[in-house]
Amino acid sequence: MEYDFLALDEVEVEQQFAQFDRRYNSQSRRYVLRLGNEHLALQQFLLDEFAQRAAAYQPLVAALAQLGPYDDYHWQGREYSLLVERKEVQVRHHSLGLDIGLEEPELAEDQSQLFCECGLEDLLHLLQEWQQFLLA
Repeated sequence: MEYDFLALDEVEVEQQFAQFDRRYNSQSRRYVLRLGNEHLALQQFLLDEFAQRAAAYQPLVAALAQLGPYDDYHWQGREYSLLVERKEVQVRHHSLGLDIGLEEPELAEDQSQLFCECGLEDLLHLLQEWQQFLLA
């Protein structure tokens, strides 16, 4: 399946990220990634931590791709941390603290930008698609 990476359409990606939108705004000369409401923390993490440089994502992609089914991993970002435990990924804002366990915190709807979960394979697929879009 081929994608038109400069289109403004939503693209179906695996089960975890049912839809995401990627755009290039020619007026501001910026790339925009929009994930669903349940993944706003991941969206913020990616855009804040790595910005719009495809190469900046490569160390994270390489580290995640090497993880086995029982491996743990932690990426400490400026505002968010990415935690992997047994192929399950959490993205947590630092204001929530760093409980390494995979318990979902109790969040109000307006705090959805603070925490999210997804599968490791889905995240890798999303990162690879986003990198390709940034290179286009």
